[in-house]
Amino acid sequence: MRSTRKTESGLRRWLGVGTALAVGALLVGWVVTHFPQAPIGPRYVGAGHETPQPGGTLLFSAGSNIHTLDPHFAYDTLSTAACRLLYDGLLDYDYDGEMIPSLAAALPDVSADGRVFRFRLREGISFHNGREITAEDISWSLHRLLSKRIGSPGYPFFKSIEGAPAYHAGETDRVQGIVVIDDKTIEFRLDEADQTFLNALAMPFSYPIPREHVERLEAAEGVDAVGRHPIGAGPFAFARWERGVQVEFERFDDYWAPAARPDRMVFLENISSDVASARFRNGDLDIIYRPSKVHRLFLREAEPWAPYRSEAPSPSVFALGLNCELPPFDNVHVRRAVAFALDRSKLERLDPGQVIAATQVLPPMLAPHDPDLPQRQVFDLERAKEEMRLAGHPDGLSDPVTLWVRGEGEVRVAQLFQQDLKAIGIEIELKLVTFATYLRETGRPRVAQAAFTGWHQDFPDPSNFMDILFHSRSIHPENSENRSFYRNPELDAILDRARPETDRETRLALYAEANAILAEDAPWAFLYYPVDMFAWQPYVKGFRPHPVWLNEYRHVWLDLPKKRVSQSIYREESTP
Repeated sequence: MRSTRKTESGLRRWLGVGTALAVGALLVGWVVTHFPQAPIGPRYVGAGHETPQPGGTLLFSAGSNIHTLDPHFAYDTLSTAACRLLYDGLLDYDYDGEMIPSLAAALPDVSADGRVFRFRLREGISFHNGREITAEDISWSLHRLLSKRIGSPGYPFFKSIEGAPAYHAGETDRVQGIVVIDDKTIEFRLDEADQTFLNALAMPFSYPIPREHVERLEAAEGVDAVGRHPIGAGPFAFARWERGVQVEFERFDDYWAPAARPDRMVFLENISSDVASARFRNGDLDIIYRPSKVHRLFLREAEPWAPYRSEAPSPSVFALGLNCELPPFDNVHVRRAVAFALDRSKLERLDPGQVIAATQVLPPMLAPHDPDLPQRQVFDLERAKEEMRLAGHPDGLSDPVTLWVRGEGEVRVAQLFQQDLKAIGIEIELKLVTFATYLRETGRPRVAQAAFTGWHQDFPDPSNFMDILFHSRSIHPENSENRSFYRNPELDAILDRARPETDRETRLALYAEANAILAEDAPWAFLYYPVDMFAWQPYVKGFRPHPVWLNEYRHVWLDLPKKRVSQSIYREESTP
């Protein structure tokens, strides 16, 4: 009897549990059925204005932090994007990639020998502090840029100006080739013809800043203060910066090119792609660049988003930068071993449609990229092992290699290739650092053994990928652009011949030769060319990807007030 009662009791308990499970399953089913579904299309649309309207706040984000708001130091894509709102220069680019005048009234008068450029400034242009801009402001700002005391990474772009090297070295008080003719006219005289000089003048490095503001700040707080308290002449003025969180800009109503623009711009820092993507789909972010993998696939397939997205290969390259001054990468065979050991198809499989395997420094859209380059870097494990043998390390390295990485995405990519390098006896240890630390420390000689690195073009010319990144003159005690500290007199000579060459075919042939040398010498082990995706809300007008500037929001206006859209509309449209 006792055993029977025990059985009956157990049965009741099991029946109770079963009932509870059944009820729980029903409850879960009800919740799933009635739980709000994720948006499948835009949650908000515009008011329907046909002409641009001023007002509102544009909210956009990045996965890292802004380094500086000083244009003479802004040499990363995030700082450049912010500086493009704050500053303006003599020249700019239109959406066809063609050079156009900006603070200059017109494109310059150029001498027959291509060595003298004369600019006339627009009338009525002013800084955010209200003071009119003169030719002396252009001259003073460039002198600041070229000063060795400042240590700007932009100096190499302007070395062809007469007297720039002597001034940089402290041997003279002024740059001989920068000549102020009158308040509105300035002339630049070069030592030799330079096919990229006008491109350099279009870069943020040459954007003017008011002398009185800079000297007051530097006297009180040091050189870095300008990057925290900027005054420029761009379409937006600085409002506030909560470092590492967000920087805010306000519309500058006296900008020389009046247009309907937002009242405010808010640039959110350190927002991961997952968080940014979720906020964008929820309607809490106005523009997104490089959404997370899942959201990228969603945006690519979701028909309601089709009019509000753009996807195209980027003029960029990413790589493992190998420090040629430090062992083991002072040995070219070890560098080549790394380049041949990397199975880049892993990235293409991991992020389908987001990357293209890189074989050389020049991206596919930039001549003279050669898809059949004999020296191109490809996965070849046996060749990699042979290079390790030639380096004197047939059994691998005795010590691990430290690879500097800047964030979650780079950690993920680096981990993907750790096994590849382990297969040839190279152990990789990751060192995670902030972007600011990365920029500061990897620009110093003999600090970073290897670093995840990349480059987005400053202007559409092969010199921008080669002269700056690999010429020996780009090596400095601080802020080196050549962060692999690679020195090759043969390459330097080729690049020096190519820079002033006026015949296009001859010039491209020289850069093709340089491209082959860099692939074979492997100061970088090339990884991938990214495929960029932008998406924007329907009420964001005037935005389209720019061929030169990566995040270009100068011409955006907001069609307000925005209107909420029921997601049922999209579901009804997708029902057969």
